[in-house]
Amino acid sequence: MGNKKDYGDGYNFQEVFFKSHPVNKKNPNPIPPENKKPHKKSSESPKPPEQKPKFIPIEVDDKKKKRGFLKLLIWFIIIVIFVSFGSIIFLISRIDYTRENPNEEMIINMVGELKSDSDVQNILIFGTDNHPKDENGRSDSMILVSIDKKHKIIKQTSFLRDLYLPIVGYDEERLNAAFAIGGAKLAVETIEYNFHIKIDSYITVDFESFESIIDGIGGIDMELSEIEIEYINWQSYKNKQVDDENELKKDDYIFYEKDDKNVAMVHLNGRQTLWHARNRGDEKKGFDGDDFMRTSRQRDVIDTVMSKLQKSNSIDLVKTIYQVAPMIKTNMNLGNALKLSFGIINYLRYERMTFRIPQSFNYTNEVIDGAQVLVISNMDEEIKTLHEFVFDLDKKDK
Repeated sequence: MGNKKDYGDGYNFQEVFFKSHPVNKKNPNPIPPENKKPHKKSSESPKPPEQKPKFIPIEVDDKKKKRGFLKLLIWFIIIVIFVSFGSIIFLISRIDYTRENPNEEMIINMVGELKSDSDVQNILIFGTDNHPKDENGRSDSMILVSIDKKHKIIKQTSFLRDLYLPIVGYDEERLNAAFAIGGAKLAVETIEYNFHIKIDSYITVDFESFESIIDGIGGIDMELSEIEIEYINWQSYKNKQVDDENELKKDDYIFYEKDDKNVAMVHLNGRQTLWHARNRGDEKKGFDGDDFMRTSRQRDVIDTVMSKLQKSNSIDLVKTIYQVAPMIKTNMNLGNALKLSFGIINYLRYERMTFRIPQSFNYTNEVIDGAQVLVISNMDEEIKTLHEFVFDLDKKDK
């Protein structure tokens, strides 16, 4: 049966037999098993029907969100600090820095250890006349500003210029002579020597820069008496700074009684404030006054300026610092000046107190070599009281 046989007329026995088989009656034309081709499995999976892409939101962990925001905030703060830091460095770099430092070691060898405290920073501020760079000029005001971080108090101590004291390396003379002879360096040494107090640094402010500071913050408001208004008008007109003899007109103000005198709130510009701060009276013109009253006015002006600075526009303040910085001279190094600059905003919130040397009960008026001077009666008492005010406020209050 190996060969397939044909019985003529196209009759094929194998085909007839296969079709007549009962199993294949339902499918009369099956494909013989030997002719079936095996099914080949495709190596590639059938492609799924194309579907439109669906947007599936990605859920971000809240913690990751917070961390991302925190990083952004930190970078923002870093940039702000960097810009602010650079701006402050630029501004204070315009200050005139000097290496004329007092010889503290010499003073210690002369009088012993100087009184100091790590919580108190003592800065002696000199107000000086306009003068050529090669001259020291006169020091019309000497105010020790003590930044007491322990009690959070700014303390101002005025040293009257007519104090008759030994000048270091020279004979006895009025205190402001020390500045005229040897500048701020000698004046600091003289105060350290006489009052046994450590002064950390000094600043000299030209009166021209003082005017610019006041004008830069928009002027200040001060309570003035009628006589004080007249004095400002007189000095401004006498020095040909204004054409009107009565620039500040008293009729424009409402006067009220305070401390047994009539005063009015008057807005002053830089020039007018300067004349008020320098007012020590004038006998020829009938203006009563002395150095005690002048130093009191100076402390009032500084106190008013500090209050105004708290409310000043930052942009105006930066412009003012930029303008007056070259007129300021200090023996601070740049690092200490930078540290002080960053602390000023905080220090302006401190309480403020004032004091003066000599005290009213501890001096006599004398005329020496034709000059009227103030002689301290009990120097030990004056030193003790000054130290208590600057350093030992708790002890003084007791």
